[in-house]
Amino acid sequence: MYHQPLHLLCTSSAQNICLNSYDLCVSYAEQHDENTVEFTHVHPKEFEIYYAQEGVVEQIVKGESVSLSAGEFLILNQGISHGTLYTPHQKKSYFALVFSLRERSAPCYKNGLDEAEKLHMKAFLDMMEEKEYIVCEDKNNCQEYIRQMTDEFYQQDWGWFYKLQMLYASFLLSAIGNFMPPIETTTFGPTRNLPIEFTKYLHANYPNPDLALQDVADYFFMSPRHVNRLFKDFFGASVAKTLTRYRINYAKNYLIDTGFSVDEIAEKVGFGSASTLSRLFKEVEGITISEYRYRHKRSFDEHPEDNGKQ
Repeated sequence: MYHQPLHLLCTSSAQNICLNSYDLCVSYAEQHDENTVEFTHVHPKEFEIYYAQEGVVEQIVKGESVSLSAGEFLILNQGISHGTLYTPHQKKSYFALVFSLRERSAPCYKNGLDEAEKLHMKAFLDMMEEKEYIVCEDKNNCQEYIRQMTDEFYQQDWGWFYKLQMLYASFLLSAIGNFMPPIETTTFGPTRNLPIEFTKYLHANYPNPDLALQDVADYFFMSPRHVNRLFKDFFGASVAKTLTRYRINYAKNYLIDTGFSVDEIAEKVGFGSASTLSRLFKEVEGITISEYRYRHKRSFDEHPEDNGKQ
C-alpha cells in the first residue's frame, strides 16, 4: 500500500515568532521527496515557499509549469493556486514552509530601528503585491538552515523549540534577501546604547581629575540625574563608582609596567592625590598598593614571556 511519508519540521501548533515590529507566523514546515502526493491548493492569507534540495521539482502554479532545480526556490503570494507535480520515480527532495507576517501594534522592544524594520518589511510586502510568485536562485546557503531545523526537531535537545523558531526566521529572511534590492536606511543612524557611550566617554577622559557626572551630562546634553539613572538601569552601578573603578584598574597597569611613584600614578589616572589613590585602592582591592605591586611585579619578572598575552 502506498502512503504519504511524514517529515514534519514543525509542531501541531502554529509558531509565532517576534521580529520586533512584526510577528512571523509559521503554520507548516516539512521536507518532501518523490513519494509526496500533493494536491492543488491555495493559502488565502499565507505565503508559501518551496525550496528544491535535490533533483528537479515541478510546480504547477495557476495551471502553468514552474521548474525548480536544486538550490532554487519558489515563493508564492497569498491566494495563488499551486501544487507539486507527482512524478513518483523521479528522485527529488524539497522543503516547504507556509507563513504569514503581521505588523504589531507596538514593537516588542525599543532598539531604535523599528522604522527601518517597517521599511524593509513593507518593501517585501509591496513587491509581493505586484507578483503572483517569484523564482530565485539561493545564494545565501539557506539549505544549511533546513539541515539545522532537521537536527533540532528530531534530536530535541534543551531549548530546541526556541532554536527552531530562530531557524525559521533566519531561513525566510535569508531566502527573501536573495531577491530584495538593498534598502537605504542610513538616515536612521546607528542604534545608540547611551550607557555604553557613557563608559566610552569615561575611558577617554579618566585622566582629568576634575571629571564629574556633570561633565558626562553636559557632553550628552542631559541632566546628571538622567545620566545616572540610565547608567544604573543598565549596569547596576553609579557613574562615580564606575569612574573610580576605571582609574584603579588603569593604575594597576602603571604599578606593574612602570617604576612610577604612587604620586605620579595618581596624577596620570586622575586622582587628586596619592593618599586618595591609596585609600580607594585598599577599599576596592583589599590590599595596599605596595602589596599589589610586589605580588604582580614578581609574577611579571618570573614569567616575562606572558606579558601581553590574552
